[in-house]
Amino acid sequence: MVPTAADPFALHWSLYPRHFVAPRAPRPLVIDGNIDKPEWKAVPFSQAFDEIRGPDDAPPGTRPSASCQTRMKLMWDDEYLYVCALIESDFEVTANFTQRNEPIFQKDSDFEVFLNPSGSCHQYKELELNAINTVWNLMLDKPYDDNGHEHSARIAKPGEPDFYEVYKQQTATKVMQGKINDPNSGAAWAVELALAHSDVLAHDPLGKKPTVGGRWRINFSRVEHQGEINWTWQAQRIWDPQAQRVTGKVAMHLPDAWGYVEFADSNASPLGDISNVDPTRRDPAWPARLAVMNIYYAQRRYAELNDKQYASDLAALEGLYDPKILQPFLESSLKEESGISLALADNKNEYQFFVTSPNGIKATVTNERLLTVERVGGHASEMS
Repeated sequence: MVPTAADPFALHWSLYPRHFVAPRAPRPLVIDGNIDKPEWKAVPFSQAFDEIRGPDDAPPGTRPSASCQTRMKLMWDDEYLYVCALIESDFEVTANFTQRNEPIFQKDSDFEVFLNPSGSCHQYKELELNAINTVWNLMLDKPYDDNGHEHSARIAKPGEPDFYEVYKQQTATKVMQGKINDPNSGAAWAVELALAHSDVLAHDPLGKKPTVGGRWRINFSRVEHQGEINWTWQAQRIWDPQAQRVTGKVAMHLPDAWGYVEFADSNASPLGDISNVDPTRRDPAWPARLAVMNIYYAQRRYAELNDKQYASDLAALEGLYDPKILQPFLESSLKEESGISLALADNKNEYQFFVTSPNGIKATVTNERLLTVERVGGHASEMS
């Protein structure tokens, strides 16, 4: 897919991630692990999770079989984002951790939720839980690759800088078939969650509560066999300067690669996981987001090759970014309303890069992967 005169952002939209339209719940849900209640039956399941790198980059034998499917559903109201999931397995489902905020993925069959309401790649939240409803909640101030670190009750006490805990979250699990911790058979188990907006938005000044038409960045992961198996809802695919293509990575902490949840009315249609997202529903900032992240990954590679110093202009980054992604922002026909700028600190250890698109969206990224989006130039259409 390449840019065309009719749609200069055709390539960008071809890389748009999964997008789940979640209806407003008709009433507050009782969280008891029953995912067959009438409220959930009205919402379609997502597409089945796949290998974390995506089908094009998954090594042979790593994708889930038909008997190991994972699917989820979403709803919301003014207080909670509701999640349910069905996790099927033809091998042993392990659940050994029993203490809150233990690192579930290190031993157990693990279901994970990642949320970044602001889409900034900073202050994002993660929930892990096993089949006996042991949970671990944490916040990342920024991704590990950007020198971010865990904030949780696992590593810190109340009042300490690295403390983070949730206070209104509700979780439940239920074994649907078979038995857990049975080495001779598989099992199926269900997850039901109520994730309080107040917990998810904590410490995130750029995040906003859900409203009809709004969107959050979100992803889901299933981890088995101490991390040997990683199956996700949205594949973790990013620009790779060395491979010169978008490539799947075994890394969940790439918030810019996650999918979207769109908050809809209770009677909205269609609902669920939309394969071909209507242009009016998808994030209008996506092309600009993709462009700044393309330069972010190019700059990161440049710094690896140049004593941790960043490039001062695009010319120095040639061969490390995708010119087709930046082309629409540089086209002469768009110059009056769009633009590109790179600001480098005197020490060359910090930078800001931004693009402004013809629809009045300005996206900015820093060397720490802080990604912000704003409207400029009097454009009034809705942002995420």
